[in-house]
Parts: sequence; structure tokens; C-alpha cells
Amino acid sequence: TTMESTTPSQNFLKLFFVFLFLSNFPPKSSATSTPLLPKQALPTKSGYLTVNSTTGSAIFYTFYEAQKPNSSLSQTPLLIWLQGGPGCSSSLGNFYELGPWRVSSQKQNVEQLPLEPNSGSWNRLFGLLFLDNPIGTGFSIASTDEEIPRDQHGVAKHLFTAITAFVSLDPSFKSRPIYVTGESYAGKYVPAIGYYILKKNAQSPASSQVNLAGVAIGNGLTDPATQVATHAVNAYFSGLINEKQKTQLEEAQNEAVGLTKMGNWSEATNARNRVLRLLQNKTGLATLYDFRGLIPYETSLVTNFLGNVEVKKALSVNE
Repeated sequence: TTMESTTPSQNFLKLFFVFLFLSNFPPKSSATSTPLLPKQALPTKSGYLTVNSTTGSAIFYTFYEAQKPNSSLSQTPLLIWLQGGPGCSSSLGNFYELGPWRVSSQKQNVEQLPLEPNSGSWNRLFGLLFLDNPIGTGFSIASTDEEIPRDQHGVAKHLFTAITAFVSLDPSFKSRPIYVTGESYAGKYVPAIGYYILKKNAQSPASSQVNLAGVAIGNGLTDPATQVATHAVNAYFSGLINEKQKTQLEEAQNEAVGLTKMGNWSEATNARNRVLRLLQNKTGLATLYDFRGLIPYETSLVTNFLGNVEVKKALSVNE
């Protein structure tokens, strides 16, 4: 047999028919692919709570209603979560720590769902409200840099306005007991808003009071001059460092505490960060947040997830 030869015109016709065939099968669109934030992972409510109606500054929130409350909703507690930093978005707590869905480090293929259910979510029994605090943090809006609070009273004032605005969104929220919780630098925020609410309640009629039932702080930085001085002794008696390393850490701690007492905040922060880096190097821990952890705290997963336009739109984020 002999091989048939093809002319340039025949090749062109073949390519044309291949193109015509493929044009009937357009690429998969975002409308048919699995959304990064599926319907079952959407918050009950999300958006903005205005703290200054004149300038438009507002605190971003996401709220998840209780999944299986053991009382009527009108009596089911509302837990408010404040992240630390200062300047860390509560979305970190939401999508990496205690929210109903967590970003998975095991599913980073774009064709796969990057979220997985969190069996330890705090909204199993209670309503759970995440606030990006203070304004300018996360998706919250600060109309100007000057409007961002510079002290705990300013932080508490904005939080109080945001909390009362949230409670007014649903008549059933008014009777529900409120617990304000948080970690790290929220060791400053939580007592500040708790104290502010108590003071305001004492000056307000019952109908205008916030139904504060309690506060809770986890791993909070409340009194740095006292707390920074404890890292070395805690690590030593936990068997994580030896006596020589303990002495080295104590020297670094003393520098940070001294700068704190002098009110040299920027240098004190840098000194404390050096203490934490030294502590991690000496102990060899993957993360200082949990000495049982075998991998670093992958907060960048949340950053990447929330940077997606589709996710921001689903959460009602203002671009």
C-alpha cells in the first residue's frame, strides 16, 4: 500500500472541523464548578455594622446561628469573637480555629473544595459572631487613618456601637445572653468592651442595655510586663529547654519588660518578638500556639482564601 499525501488545503479543512467541534464544548465556567464557599458554609448573616454614620466607618461581621441549640433561640447565648494582633482579622478565628468551616491545608487544588467542616465549632450550641476589630482591620472600613482607635476606650466605644447595631438586626437577639471572647491582644479588647458595657448599662434604661452575661479570654496578652517574664520558666518546667537556655531567654525577657515599663512601645514590641523567636528556636517547636503541633500555623491559607473575589462576594464584602 502507498501512503496518501495531503495538500495544505486539506490540512486547513481538518483544523477547521476540529475547531468547529471544540467550539461546541466551552470550558467549564465558575457557574458550574464547585464554589470555594458552598451554600452550606455561608454565614447566617454577614456585612457591615456602622460605627460612624457621618464618615461611613464600619466593622465587618460574620454571624453563624447555633446548629443544635439546647434551648429556645431567644435564650441561646451569642458568643462574640475578637481576634488579637492588634490588627488581625477575626476571619482567622473563623476559618482556621473555631468557625463551622475551616480552610484545609490538605485540599489546595483549585478543583477541590478548600474548606472542611469543623467538628469543634463554637456554633454547635451557641450563636457565633465574628467582628473585624478595630476599624481598618480585615474587611472593616476606616474612612481615615485618624479615625482608627488609639486606645482601649476608643476600641470599646466602636465595639459597643457595633454590638448594639447587631442586636437590633433581629428582635430575638435582644433577650439572648452575650459573651465576649477572644485571644492574644483581645486580652486588652475583651476587658475594655466588658467594662464599657457595664458602665453604659448603669446609665441606661433596661430597654437600652446590652445583655452581657460574661467574658472569656484565651491565651490573652493582658499585662505584658508580667506575662512576657514567664516564657522561660514555663518552657523550662515543661521540659522544653535546659537551664542555660532558660537563662538566655530570661535576659531577652528582661530587656522586653524594661522597654515596656519605659513606655517605649515600638522597641518593646520588637524585643518581645525576639523573645518569641528565641523561644521557638530553643524549643524546636513547630508552633508556639500549641506545643503538640507538628506543623507551623498556616495562617496564609486563610489570607489566600479570603483574597478570592468569589469568596468576598459571598461574604458581602465591600470591594
